[in-house]
Amino acid sequence: MISSTMRTCDLCGHTEFRPRPFYYTLEGQRLQGVQCQQCELVFLDPQPTPAQLERLYGKEYFTERPNYDRTIQDQKFIDEGAALDLSKPRADKFTDYMLRHYPGRHFRYLEVGCGPGYTLKSLQSLGWETHGLEISAHAAEFARTQLGLPVVTGNIETAEDFHESQFDLAYLGDVLEHLLSPSATIAKFRHILAPGGLLVLALPSVLNLPSMRAGFALYSLLGRQRRMDLPPYHLYEFTPTTIRKMLAKHGFEVVDLLNPVKKPQQIRLGGNPVEQAGKLLGQYPTYLLNQATGRFGDRMFVVAKNGKLS
Repeated sequence: MISSTMRTCDLCGHTEFRPRPFYYTLEGQRLQGVQCQQCELVFLDPQPTPAQLERLYGKEYFTERPNYDRTIQDQKFIDEGAALDLSKPRADKFTDYMLRHYPGRHFRYLEVGCGPGYTLKSLQSLGWETHGLEISAHAAEFARTQLGLPVVTGNIETAEDFHESQFDLAYLGDVLEHLLSPSATIAKFRHILAPGGLLVLALPSVLNLPSMRAGFALYSLLGRQRRMDLPPYHLYEFTPTTIRKMLAKHGFEVVDLLNPVKKPQQIRLGGNPVEQAGKLLGQYPTYLLNQATGRFGDRMFVVAKNGKLS
């Protein structure tokens, strides 16, 4: 057990954590995976500094970062020469869900981590009032100058560009787990979303996988630690239980929580050959179990309603 005097749990404020069998290294520093003894939130301790995160998310992250989905080849995050049709909504998980469940709604919409703004631009065809926030100066500048979008360059944790009840829909796609304080961020959305406004989150839940749980148990039994082979992009690892707790803490009611899992042929095969074989063997029964129950997935798509009063 680790008793930390340097930090408290972002969800419950507890100060006692137990190490989990994984860690990252960044600029010569070890960032240990830990789990709160009280609420079971998993996160890195210590966490990168704001200056380290700024270096971690430089221009190369958005232009040269590999795509880890094994079904398609590596591609650039911003392809300025792509011939994209932005005159109609682009098919993706978020857009398809909103059109299916809220047809005809004209949202005042904020996308955090909007990248070059392709989705924002396409959603204007529905009559939506679209706004964006993007940490990458390169991507935000592209959205403003090439697509004419109102995109702010900045970090949602420090941005003060939005006012009370300005939006009735906000989306964070693979953003929350990258932040230094997801709890403070959700609290901010309670302020800038109107009463009854929707906060939509897409985020990983790899620790929810039975195979990952079994792997952690085995590593712990053997007294081993796994050094992760990616940079520490994810500062937090959520499960359906911990994300529900965090949303409820700030007055959000979960309307829907989908927990799908990637097909075995799509998972990223990191580690040594034995670990790769274990991942594949574990993913097949997990995929079948997920198809039957809708649980134990490695992704979450969460829709929550702002419970503040008008």
